[in-house]
Amino acid sequence: MTTTIKNYEKKYAALESIVETLDRDDLSINELLINYKKGLVLVKECTSILENVEDEIQQIIEEVKITE
Repeated sequence: MTTTIKNYEKKYAALESIVETLDRDDLSINELLINYKKGLVLVKECTSILENVEDEIQQIIEEVKITE
């Protein structure tokens, strides 16, 4: 789980950096598109990580319910 969290944090930081880049006024349309695409990929990856963690939490909750 620690690796998952570090991986998420790294991807999220990269996404924040891209958002800051997209806010600049000096980018060409091509640079905007490249960064936008990278951002979408990172959003998808972050969402997937969060969904996996959520599933893992649900499994833990179900295991606790079974043992009670």
